Amino acid sequence: MTAIQHNTQCIAGGGQRVEPLLDEREVAAICGLSAAAIRRWRLLRKGPRYLKVGSAVRYRLEDVNNWLETRPSGGELAPGVGQ
Repeated sequence: MTAIQHNTQCIAGGGQRVEPLLDEREVAAICGLSAAAIRRWRLLRKGPRYLKVGSAVRYRLEDVNNWLETRPSGGELAPGVGQ
């Protein structure tokens, strides 16, 4: 079981699922980059939103996905898209 799978199985009081929190190593794996790149983005305030839990830095999967969707991409747009 991966850390991401383990985090999604945590249960909060009242039977509600707890949103998974990712560390910079997991975010780096999702993005295909190094943990150092994620740290650099955080220092430059260019990466996804993050939370501080004590001294630990954690990311919500939703914030990482939303941030990735806002990144510029190359290639041509399909006809009628973005016009």
